[in-house]
Amino acid sequence: MKLEEITHPELKNNINLIYMQGENNNKKAIQELENKIKTYIKNNVFIISIENNEPVKIPYGNNEEYVVPIFTDQREYTLGMQYFSLNVMDENKEYIIEKLDYFKKLKEDPKFLGYLVNISSVSYIINTSLL
Repeated sequence: MKLEEITHPELKNNINLIYMQGENNNKKAIQELENKIKTYIKNNVFIISIENNEPVKIPYGNNEEYVVPIFTDQREYTLGMQYFSLNVMDENKEYIIEKLDYFKKLKEDPKFLGYLVNISSVSYIINTSLL
């Protein structure tokens, strides 16, 4: 699959709906949407930024915890790399197009908090309970 073929409007829509339901404090709807996301991410490939064949890790908090950025389309990847560039994090970065279970060992790491979707815009974390 090519970079320009990757699109995830359904995932973006579900993320936006979660934010809306969060404003309404509708926990039941949020749970249903999270279940949809969980199914969706198991069945689809994403753009994953890598360095030396390992996923790029972004520190999150002060306890050595981290998130791994993923991207839902070519535009978001380009914007994300610009974001990395502003933060001097873009050197030697490449990407792969894979399912999120490609890096299965991440789920075993207690410091891994989840995948950060579209770091430059959506910035939603798919936490480990959804993997």
